Amino acid sequence: MTTISAKIENTDKTLFETICNSMGLNVSTAITAFVKATIRENGMPFALKAADDPYIYSEENMHVLRQAIAQIEGGKGQIHELKEIPQ
Repeated sequence: MTTISAKIENTDKTLFETICNSMGLNVSTAITAFVKATIRENGMPFALKAADDPYIYSEENMHVLRQAIAQIEGGKGQIHELKEIPQ
């Protein structure tokens, strides 16, 4: 056996302990279950997703996108053939 140490926010630790306790687990057992699931899945046992990029949805960027859409809808756009890049 070995020990793993991690720094987390106090409130996260308290909430995690509460959830574990409600399932009849202690923190060590829950972490061991996570480690075993990670090994079994050969990766994270849940989907990871990056947060939405705030720049993409910024008002300035949305304004530029709306202008581009208006130009295309007004017949000022050009259609281009897509070319596949060999891999």
